[in-house]
Amino acid sequence: TTPTSSQYNLGVTTAPDQIELIERGTALANDNPAILAVIVLRDLFCRAHLNNITACVQPILIHLDNHDKWIPVDFPKYIFSEIMNSIKHHNSYLIIELLLGHLEKHFHQQDTANIKTSIMKVIQDCMVFAAATTGAGSTMFTGISRLLKFLRQSFQIQYTSNANNSLSNNQDEHEFQTAVINGIGDFAEKLPDFQMMEIMQFIITSLATLNQGYEETTNDSKDATLKLQILLLKTVKKVASTYQTVHRRETSTQTTFPHQLFDPLLKMMNAPEPEVRLIVLEILQSLVDRRQYADKLRKIKLPKDISQLELPTETKANRLFDIAFMKKFGRQFLSQLYACILMDNNTNDIFHAIYCLMNLVTLEAGDKDVLVDVIHFCFKIQCDLTKISDSNGNLHQSSQRRLSNTNENSIHALIAAYFNLMSKLNGISAFSQHVNEVVRNRERHAPYSLPANAFNSNTDETIPSRIPKDCLFSQEIVANALDASGHDTSKFDREYRPEPGRLFFKDYMIDS
Repeated sequence: TTPTSSQYNLGVTTAPDQIELIERGTALANDNPAILAVIVLRDLFCRAHLNNITACVQPILIHLDNHDKWIPVDFPKYIFSEIMNSIKHHNSYLIIELLLGHLEKHFHQQDTANIKTSIMKVIQDCMVFAAATTGAGSTMFTGISRLLKFLRQSFQIQYTSNANNSLSNNQDEHEFQTAVINGIGDFAEKLPDFQMMEIMQFIITSLATLNQGYEETTNDSKDATLKLQILLLKTVKKVASTYQTVHRRETSTQTTFPHQLFDPLLKMMNAPEPEVRLIVLEILQSLVDRRQYADKLRKIKLPKDISQLELPTETKANRLFDIAFMKKFGRQFLSQLYACILMDNNTNDIFHAIYCLMNLVTLEAGDKDVLVDVIHFCFKIQCDLTKISDSNGNLHQSSQRRLSNTNENSIHALIAAYFNLMSKLNGISAFSQHVNEVVRNRERHAPYSLPANAFNSNTDETIPSRIPKDCLFSQEIVANALDASGHDTSKFDREYRPEPGRLFFKDYMIDS
């Protein structure tokens, strides 16, 4: 039986201990030579210094290549786990660099996608070990940059394979890409929050180079660029999802949303491709959701008893989502969300993601002003929907395109679900009664604008193009209900004017 890493932790032994272990291993070698082999391997790397580590690792890599030992991956993973447990921790990134260099060599060879995946899985384990023991230094960010380069190269190979109808190679490259994404995500999980933000920011920044020379590319190239963009966003999503709750509770929103990360995410909320918008919304959910409520809010529903959702019923003293952040940047955030919700190619999944994000922002803030802002935002959306239904309406520039009847009613259903949850959760009885009344009217006259019907397979031809007035929410009634419950409703006296083109840095400006 091969010994485990914990049996011989030579990374902390002294020279006499090592000699004793070697002598003991020699005595056992007749029964199991693997014991002596592991002891010698660990002793070698325990003694190794920076200037001779390469000479120790290269023969191992050559052996694994020459004897086809990368597959199955269990053996190389075991070998390098022993090395990482033996080597001095501050030298661990050199092992990763050597593996990355070896992986790069395999990119220049044919029919080795499965070998690349095995090497990547070994790198993944080494990265997790290094993050837990030494954190992420500048050297490791160089390593992540190389992984992103490999991700692009793999995608290009996959793109070429698709053109040549090579399904097997396509699947192998997909597995390699998944291994890279998981490797970066698992590595980030072991890091402090600020370094996780740096990794996400680093990946997001790399997206900016994808559209260089975009105008001169063919439609096929644009499609390939989009798929690569989605692949990189999935990497960011993987990192964002690794946030540990205990860390998120202690992290300020200013740290969670540095401008360099927040701005491009906001910009991509209005990307023309629905696949991009959906992933970006899910990334924002992961970053905002500090109490793990997203799973309870992913579907647009109208529950009569909200206690089954097990959501907070009052604001806690230690508010988890920085109110100062929403008061400073909430307008820009809602402006981008405004443009996103009125995109004409939104899918049901996008509407569910928008609903979830709206609720998370409101719940995590736990602030009356934030609640009023989002409600005011909803009334602006409802107002524009009624104008969209009227062909003679004068629309805001960013909402001039015609929405399908299905999408219009999906948005009406989304607003109804948000109002239902917030009115009941905050115990605003007059608001809740008004919501119940509108829902009853819709059940009789406009059932297509309720969640149960709005998100099924109805088509434009089967539903009306207008919603009756008594099936719309009254801003006056809601404002009075909020005012009576101690909310500042002065903002309702002014028309909500979204500014979707205003962001923090000109590099990410959006033309509304």
